[in-house]
This record gives sequence, C-alpha cells and structure tokens, in this order.
Amino acid sequence: MRVFKISGLASIAVLAAVAATAGTQALPHQKLGLWQSETAMAGQHFSSQSCIDAVSEAKMSAFSSQVTRKNCQPGQINHNPDGSWRSVTTCEFRPGVKTTTRADITGDFNSKFTMVMRSPPDAAPQMTMVMTWIGPCKPGQKGGDVIMNGKKMNVLN
Repeated sequence: MRVFKISGLASIAVLAAVAATAGTQALPHQKLGLWQSETAMAGQHFSSQSCIDAVSEAKMSAFSSQVTRKNCQPGQINHNPDGSWRSVTTCEFRPGVKTTTRADITGDFNSKFTMVMRSPPDAAPQMTMVMTWIGPCKPGQKGGDVIMNGKKMNVLN
C-alpha cells in the first residue's frame, strides 16, 4: 500500500503541476466514474480502481495545487500537436532535495490515457500508469474511493 500511496502522490503532484503551469491552456478533465489503473513501478505491477466524481476531482485538484505551490517551482507544460501533454516540474518534498520530473500523458481523458513519469527528465521511465474508464462508480462507492488488493480507502480522508 505504501508504494501505491507514493505513486499516487507522485501522480497527483505531476498532474497538479500540469494544472498549475497550464496558464491559459484549457486542460482536459477526466471523465467522471470508475477508472481502472494499471501501474508499473520499480519492477512491480499494481492494479486499482478509483471512483471519481466532480467533488473528489475538485478537492484533489485543490489539494494538489496547494502541495505544488508550497513545494514546487513553476514548471513547464506543453500541449503537443498530437494531443499529448508534457510537464516538467522541479519539487522539493524533503529539505535540500530537489527532484525534476517529466510526465508524458497521452490518450483520451474520457476513455483511456497513459502517464509515463521520468526523473530526471531524460531517464528511463520510473512509473507508467494506464487509466481506463470502465463505467459509472459502483453502488456504495463515493468520489475518492480507491480499491486495491480488495481493500477500500478514500484518498480524500
């Protein structure tokens, strides 16, 4: 579960950096509902499902931007001609330790997208996450609910 939290925080930080540095660029919004996540990191593979609603998306974005404002320098974002996004951001989550991360995001935020993270920016990928929309959230699920290894937690709590 710790690796999942680390990869999740890394993803949130990068996506928040994308949002924070986009300026006037219109950013895509992830379709609301249930998303299947397949993550490869440090030679391990993790699967999870996340229920995303408008409230959880807004709260996570607000939290993320607060984290990046405090810990990250303004980054660079490019919306490429092929529709993909690239974000390069430098953050300091531990005093005196700065990390520059590049995230390349491809795909359709309504059905399936892939995020590949590298740190330093020209290194081999450290994390690849494929998110696939699978339908509405299941009965009893609320925005922010994540199910991994049969365990449910809410990332907003």
